[in-house]
Amino acid sequence: MNFDWTEQQLESKKSIGALFDKDALDELDKLESADVPEIKSTILKYMKLLAPSGYLKAAQGPEGAGESLALTAAQEEVSQASSPLFLAVEATVRLFGGLVAGFGSDDLKQEILNRLAEGEILAGVGISEAEGQQTTAVERGDAYALNGAKAFVTNATIADELAIFGTVDDKHAFFVIQSEAEGVNIGPKLETLGYRGLAVSSVELVNVEVPKSRVLGPFDDSAALDYIRMVEAMVLTQASIGLSRRLLNTATAYAKEYKRGGRQIIKYQEIGFKLAELLTLVQTAEWMGRRAAWLVEKGDSEAATVANCAKVFSAESAEFVASAAMQIFAGAGYISGNIVERGYRDAKYASLAGLSNEVSRMTIADDILKRYQI
Repeated sequence: MNFDWTEQQLESKKSIGALFDKDALDELDKLESADVPEIKSTILKYMKLLAPSGYLKAAQGPEGAGESLALTAAQEEVSQASSPLFLAVEATVRLFGGLVAGFGSDDLKQEILNRLAEGEILAGVGISEAEGQQTTAVERGDAYALNGAKAFVTNATIADELAIFGTVDDKHAFFVIQSEAEGVNIGPKLETLGYRGLAVSSVELVNVEVPKSRVLGPFDDSAALDYIRMVEAMVLTQASIGLSRRLLNTATAYAKEYKRGGRQIIKYQEIGFKLAELLTLVQTAEWMGRRAAWLVEKGDSEAATVANCAKVFSAESAEFVASAAMQIFAGAGYISGNIVERGYRDAKYASLAGLSNEVSRMTIADDILKRYQI
């Protein structure tokens, strides 16, 4: 298992990192208070900037799994610069784009994937059902009539395209719909505790007509859903790692500059030990994320389980790092508007999003029982 980046990967990582200079970071920080049109224009701006690097078409679909480990080198740069940007781009490219690349028809791939690779459109994937709802479709000639409601859909209010999970006669399917299609009702952007620069909302579907050419499935198995859950776990892992790394760097810089009793606080053993513990957590999360990507690349049967392990560990590590970073900042970190305060709110997201950490642990345990026949 070799995690050394090639010269080409290092060059790509460097060029992507160079996009996020101080002016760019200041602009991306403003996503926190931006309205929906501003969020969309900012995300599209940086997608256009990322497009020449190939970032927007890497590792799409199961056939692109061979690029998974190399992709993490670039993901680390984007996620550390801005978690909302990272999650919005990944929802568009890796989740939505991965579904189309892996399970869509040739015509659908041709219609959508080039536009994604050029950073021309935004997209989202709706899986979680709204309370009391079940998303189902009924065949009507050359199309399906789709009804239901989805909760917590990332990018919904800024998306041009959506992939909606539902069932047809108890079989799984994803329905690729345009956000402005008749019968698609997108709710307002939700006011969330953290990641306020992320456009999350509900989606209601009332007799939405979806041509069969835009339907992925219906499937006799859960392969498409299993794939998107694994990718989702890997994306949330990288989001947590990027956030943790940024908070660690911020706390370290503060500890070097701020003095108490005439000494830099980093010279106090308690602060030094705390930073050492945070670095240990961040490094471990990074290696777990890379190992999960390596297993995906190799097509290992344990890849999905390790992806869930990485997601659980990195999400809970991010919460710990955010809390410790605020402790290092003390009162200054408790004031609204700074990176540490925002990171403290953002850190909780990954343990709730996708499969919650509790469900992820159940999935991991189920695999252990199956794999070792306990």
